[in-house]
Amino acid sequence: MDRAELIGTGAALAFHVALIGALTLSLAQVHSTPEPPSMEVEFVDEVGLESTAPTSIATPPPVAQAPETGPAEPNVVPPPPTPVPLPQPRITPAPQRPAPAVRPAPPRQTKPAPAKPAPSRPAPRVSRIGDDFLKGIESDDLSPRSGPAKPAAPAYNATARASIGQSIIRQAQRCANRQPFLGEGANKVRLTVNLKLNRSGRLARPPAILGTRGDADDVAKYGDLLEDQVRRIFAECSPFRLPADLYDTPNGGWNDFTFTYRVD
Repeated sequence: MDRAELIGTGAALAFHVALIGALTLSLAQVHSTPEPPSMEVEFVDEVGLESTAPTSIATPPPVAQAPETGPAEPNVVPPPPTPVPLPQPRITPAPQRPAPAVRPAPPRQTKPAPAKPAPSRPAPRVSRIGDDFLKGIESDDLSPRSGPAKPAAPAYNATARASIGQSIIRQAQRCANRQPFLGEGANKVRLTVNLKLNRSGRLARPPAILGTRGDADDVAKYGDLLEDQVRRIFAECSPFRLPADLYDTPNGGWNDFTFTYRVD
């Protein structure tokens, strides 16, 4: 075959192949018709006379209900916006200008005053009072006094001791009057009594009897009774009111006082 016949045969084959492909695709898209479903049939001997249709129940039409309305919402007024404080402008103090330095004024030159002539000295006066005019005046009167003189310390002497003893006996007499009468001759016996006293005038210890004097018979008869009676008298009358400045001095005092006593 020549070249023209070969080309015509090839074109015919290609056409047929394309035709067969198109038919194949069109047949594949055709759907098959579905078969009807099968039915089951039951044979019943007696047929019921009553209709088996379901009784229709009349359903009342639904009642239209108004939509529930809740309480009306109050009109809430939004709070006013909080004012935002405006930033305060910064005040920058103006720089202080330094005060101009004051120049001190130049000192004035004072002219020296002319020298005054020195006055003439007067002639010395001769005193008419002699140099011995201070004779006869005690030197103590001329010495300066350095303030008021201090009071002298109280003197604890025989006079002060006698005064203190009388004061103690006088204050104790009211207690002696309450003691029973011992008998004739008891008031003739004298007892030496020692008292140790505090600053308040109270007894620091019981009275001590240092001795007795008198008729021997009276002392033998009333000595012990009188000692007990004297101790009671001064114990009951304590405290005693005595001068405070004479309680304790360099020469003694009534803090440790000894005296003679007689029961009257």
